[in-house]
Amino acid sequence: MSIYKEASRKRIRFETKRGALTVEQLWNLAESELDSLAVELNKQYKESGSESFLTETTDGDKVLKLKFDVVLDVLRTKVDMAKAAQVKREADEHNRRIDELIVRKKNQEFEGLSIEELEKMRR
Repeated sequence: MSIYKEASRKRIRFETKRGALTVEQLWNLAESELDSLAVELNKQYKESGSESFLTETTDGDKVLKLKFDVVLDVLRTKVDMAKAAQVKREADEHNRRIDELIVRKKNQEFEGLSIEELEKMRR
């Protein structure tokens, strides 16, 4: 089952400085807030003693792990989206500069023509 489906089915809430948030509301948090939340959830999970393979994990441990997994996935997705947006901005800026150079080169080509040659080119 998807972690999002499971979190919504269990009506998971995430305690933050802004109060209890739903899975959907996590997307409104800044990356730094998500990072802090993930660190705190990871700390709680480790402190719960769930790292043993000899003891069975409790429902509370499973919920903590689920919360951590959801927050971490939201954070990684937002980071990936920000990186992709930055790459697109850089590509757009590069293409804009190239387009400006092309226009400038075309204008230079026309500047060397006489008035008569330019008038003949009119449409």
